[in-house]
Amino acid sequence: MLYEAGQVPFLWGAPGIGKTSVVREWASERGLELVPVHLPTMEPFDLRGVPVPDHQRRVTVWLPPETFAPRDKSTVHFLDELNMAELPTLRAVFPLILEGRLGDVTIGGWRIAAGNPPSASTLANELPAPLVNRFCHLLCRADINHWFRWAHRVGIHNSVLTYLERNPDHLYAEPQRLDPTQHQVLTTPRSWHMVSDILHAAEKRQMPVTAIAPLIVGWLGRAIGVHFLASLQISVPTIDPWRALYEPDAPLPADPHQLYGLVKAVAQIVDPMNSEEMQKLEAFAQRLTDEFRIFLAQECAARGVHLPMLDELLDRWRRRRRP
Repeated sequence: MLYEAGQVPFLWGAPGIGKTSVVREWASERGLELVPVHLPTMEPFDLRGVPVPDHQRRVTVWLPPETFAPRDKSTVHFLDELNMAELPTLRAVFPLILEGRLGDVTIGGWRIAAGNPPSASTLANELPAPLVNRFCHLLCRADINHWFRWAHRVGIHNSVLTYLERNPDHLYAEPQRLDPTQHQVLTTPRSWHMVSDILHAAEKRQMPVTAIAPLIVGWLGRAIGVHFLASLQISVPTIDPWRALYEPDAPLPADPHQLYGLVKAVAQIVDPMNSEEMQKLEAFAQRLTDEFRIFLAQECAARGVHLPMLDELLDRWRRRRRP
């Protein structure tokens, strides 16, 4: 809606919760080119470009920097960490936000700004009131259900998914100190993404968990890092419900007790408003025996999740049980 109206949003959120990833995915879905603009590293002249003489007209014209040069397709300029920029840079970027221009040069495309609130970053500054009034301010937060859907799409390591399924409050945690001589470590969705990459790399090189333990603690902090490392030592196999839902060839546990828990977990995570997930749910149900299919139907109905196949099965089962 803001894109169609030509209005500029400002995404507020703590570091590492995925603001950049959300913007990148949004632009990709619409065929737009995302151009990151890291304002804290820029000076006013970096935005304006360079003056070049136009000898024929006997005037000086400004050539925009590569960041704002015309492109073949529609662009989105992502003004990241805007409230960490110096005041002169903010003054220079004001006409870009207000009118889509830098000096006399009109800049095409759309603009999205983002930043950390001053309470979450000591480097963040209060924005001037006239600039604040030019944005539609949106608050972003780490949501475990949305993150799980994204994590499954991008291949986050199963150990991370399993751990956060059991400890959802660890997706984002307040800063921890590794030791008194080191900086605080903030556990964020970005941290878990990095840990996932480390686990994938370690598996390729057949490295033991003990070899990568310091790296995991370095990303997650000591408290959560040690807790996560302890979970990796558990030898009991677990089946990720997201994997069971999305992958038709994912193995199902032979133990009825484990399968019971898996079916219950799948019923809890499926989003009835997501048509793709509802199709996946139907495919998952087809893999179950009648006994577990009825149990899945009961669990879904309890949440208000309705699939015609499961509703019909549950209705037949109830009729058979009537005296």
